[in-house]
Amino acid sequence: MKTPSILLLLALCVFHASAFELSVFYCGFGGDFCGQSTTDDVHPGASFVILAFVNTNSDGSVTIDSANHPYDLVQKWQDAGKKVFISVGGQNGNWNYVFASQSNIDKFVSSLVSIVNTYGLDGVDLDIESYSATPRTVANAIIQLKAALGTKLIIVSP
Repeated sequence: MKTPSILLLLALCVFHASAFELSVFYCGFGGDFCGQSTTDDVHPGASFVILAFVNTNSDGSVTIDSANHPYDLVQKWQDAGKKVFISVGGQNGNWNYVFASQSNIDKFVSSLVSIVNTYGLDGVDLDIESYSATPRTVANAIIQLKAALGTKLIIVSP
């Protein structure tokens, strides 16, 4: 009698697993910006492509590797229905720079929004791994970024 229950559970697991969306990092910028992808290594089933990474600066602003930006790939992915995000963090992400002051947060937000708009991206991924600011400071910075991005999306991946 346990077999029907197990089959029902298995069916539910398969149904829910097929509902998951896949997100992947694309590390195709230069060496100081991740620099590991040399071709389109994004899985065809991915729904979200996260471009890794922009680097943080001591004034809180972020810098993108525009010389190695994958313009054609971004267009290809978006044409295929994928959402493309820019990621902050990673190997050269210093969140203490960003959260050091309100002025730094303002520069972070404005430079990141400028990158999203300039490159026609669908949003940002915040790869927040460590910082020394208060949780309220971090939350307020994310709220400020969300307000500035409008309908664009934010992924927070600690």
